[in-house]
Amino acid sequence: MTEEEKLEKLNREQNELRLLIGQGVTFDVEIKHRRRKPGFRGFFQKREVITETKVYSIQEPTLATLDRLSALWLQIEIDETKLGDDDYLRTARTLANKEARRLAEIVAIAVMGEDYYNVTFNGTTCRRIERKTELRDLTSLFFHTVKPSQLLTLAILISNVSNLGDFVNSMRLMCATRTSEQEATRIEAQD
Repeated sequence: MTEEEKLEKLNREQNELRLLIGQGVTFDVEIKHRRRKPGFRGFFQKREVITETKVYSIQEPTLATLDRLSALWLQIEIDETKLGDDDYLRTARTLANKEARRLAEIVAIAVMGEDYYNVTFNGTTCRRIERKTELRDLTSLFFHTVKPSQLLTLAILISNVSNLGDFVNSMRLMCATRTSEQEATRIEAQD
């Protein structure tokens, strides 16, 4: 593969990632629930099972959402040395028991985004009230419906849509040499 082909492939990948970040991604989950048959006789008959497909969307997070996601990501602890041991399955089961609900909450926060807050204006004051009940309900839904294979795909998509690369590059740009910084600490002054 020539340099031109490599560069073209890289540009295509970057364009696809930008499109993914801009449009967000959607996924669906199947929810089964029971409901009564209509009418008076339905009250006495056995309930029927209905499967409903709900579609959810994950958009590029705001800085506040990224902060909440990062706080949860940092709480996840994986001991890589135990995963390499002979007792891999036991370690995997322990991790599943310990971290499954937290992973469902990460997906729920990514789906809710800024809708996590109810915004109210009181004159010139803006108040944000957390919608903890909705987050708890959505976390419970994902905890009971998302499968591990789908979780892997969602983890990759959330990581891509979170756009951490641009976030870090923005930080690097803002932390670059400041004009008000003393000359003794600058790299150019040390030469």
